Amino acid sequence: MLETMTRVRIVGRAPRLGEVLQRLYRIRLLQLESAVEEPETPLTPVPGDAGRDERAGELRLLLARLDGLLELADSGRPGVGDGPDVPAGQVTAELDRIAPEIELLVARIDDLQDELAVMPRYLEPLRQLLPLVPDLAALDEQELRALRLDTVALVLDTEDDRLVETLRGALHELVGDRFELVATRVDADAVGCLIVVAHSDAHTVRELLGREQVRHLPLPQRYARLSFHGAVAAMEARLRDLPDELEGAKADLREILEPRSRGWRSASIRLAAELEQLEAVDRLGATARTFVAVGWTPSSQLPLLRRELELAANAEIALDVVEPAPDAAPPVLMRNRTPVRPFEFLVRLLDLPRAGSLDPTMLMALFLPLMVGVMIGDIVYGALLLGLALFARRRFAARSPVIRDLSRVFVAGSLWAIAFGFLFGEALGDLGKHAVGLPALWFYRGGRDAVEPLLLFSLALGAVHVVLGLVLGIWRSALERRGGELLERSGSLLALSGVFGLAGVAADRLPGGALAPAAAAVVVGVVLLVVPGGALGLMMGPLGLIGTLGNVLSYLRLAAVGLASAYLAVVANKLGSLGPIWMGVLVAALFHALNLALAAFSPMIQALRLHYVEFFSKFYEGGGEPFRPFGERSAA
Repeated sequence: MLETMTRVRIVGRAPRLGEVLQRLYRIRLLQLESAVEEPETPLTPVPGDAGRDERAGELRLLLARLDGLLELADSGRPGVGDGPDVPAGQVTAELDRIAPEIELLVARIDDLQDELAVMPRYLEPLRQLLPLVPDLAALDEQELRALRLDTVALVLDTEDDRLVETLRGALHELVGDRFELVATRVDADAVGCLIVVAHSDAHTVRELLGREQVRHLPLPQRYARLSFHGAVAAMEARLRDLPDELEGAKADLREILEPRSRGWRSASIRLAAELEQLEAVDRLGATARTFVAVGWTPSSQLPLLRRELELAANAEIALDVVEPAPDAAPPVLMRNRTPVRPFEFLVRLLDLPRAGSLDPTMLMALFLPLMVGVMIGDIVYGALLLGLALFARRRFAARSPVIRDLSRVFVAGSLWAIAFGFLFGEALGDLGKHAVGLPALWFYRGGRDAVEPLLLFSLALGAVHVVLGLVLGIWRSALERRGGELLERSGSLLALSGVFGLAGVAADRLPGGALAPAAAAVVVGVVLLVVPGGALGLMMGPLGLIGTLGNVLSYLRLAAVGLASAYLAVVANKLGSLGPIWMGVLVAALFHALNLALAAFSPMIQALRLHYVEFFSKFYEGGGEPFRPFGERSAA
């Protein structure tokens, strides 16, 4: 459900401003708005304070430095914020003292990582060139100097093989026939080249390679003057040494950062609190002797907010409820009971509900695990997914609120999967049926007569879901007096009910006397769909009915995904009975693992799609802005 929000105005004596801000920051019950923009009371901003502005600037700079260092230290782990309370001046002095050493280490790590990434780019082409010039590759630097020869190795960064011929022509114009060029393509966008020239011509050739007409990747400077053989050997040795050198630099950085990270995190939290309070002053208004704060608070927390302010200001304060402007949109605070709360994340994943609209979290918590359970419908798969969800919750929930919520959602879906596993009589497909005689309390999905009841159940569930969405949409349209929308949704519901009636008569599930009322409901429903759209409604009305029917039929995916999972499990069991026992067990395990992986993702994705598209489209209104109370940064 969405918490009702109340707009309030707080007026207090100017000397009490600091105490009130500290209390508001601590209790986190008020989202501050700009008091100066309030039309009811002419206010001016709180008088500027050079010291306050200077302090805010210092805090922003210090926090930016701390955040960067904490990111390097990977100090987002639980418990890093409970270190000693270090004064800001001491933190600044410490940062100034160790910053140069940290900067050198970070630059060193970056250089080593870059070198480790690009070294194979140079080395691999040279290795592929070695077989092309075996005699030359065997010569070392001294032998090359004795022959008065130089070698130039490079990688042409191109997909066009004609660039090699262009380079050959340019070399011929410069040095005539006094060179040798060999080349080979090393990958789709690079060509490795080796140029052998007389020592007297080497400088001229290198000048050519530096021109813009030849796009190439020159070898690093330390290898550029080496012989072909020497460059390859030196680069291979360097590539072997780089990982250890990089790990050593990282260890040196950790040795500096980790002992200090806990204290820095505590200091960061405290300084962020101070900065947020300083910045909050800009949102306040003032008269000659008072300050004024305006904002939103949850209606249920209004008495607590009043009590806390009176304690902070020794009763020298007034809190009034004010009527918001007609176009003002209150912030949105979702407040559901603990079992339902994990599903708020899935609702927000689409959009935050608009203030004053309907929060569908409770309905999603009711239907989504049920749909997941229908699609999985296996005792063993459900139990395995339950174990994985509980493991993820225990291992990672403290670090990630998203994993915490998703694990609880999967727990609910897994329990429904186990329940439907008993209804379908499935445990690793038909293994439970054949191994221990597991009975199906309803029907077995792998049986010949299972398709019809499974399809009917999926359609019935879809019909209930879509009709519920239309009923909620009609209710919201009536409350907000949106006549056209009310007619459209009422028409969709009436026409859909008529189609259900016609289908029941055709299937001999309803008496023949229901034919006329059902047909009349379809006609009246289509008329209601047409009326709001005028002339365009003549086309859009019937299309709307077809779309609503398509929404119901879309729930057949519950049956399709479920049948696919059941038959894949049966195939796994049949393959497991072929060949040697060890091979059969291995093959069956691999197929069941694949099926389990699909069960962990596909049913959840399909169930979310049915909610977002088929269900929410009937009533859901997004676009809400989240409630951001003063002090939220410290909570984060």
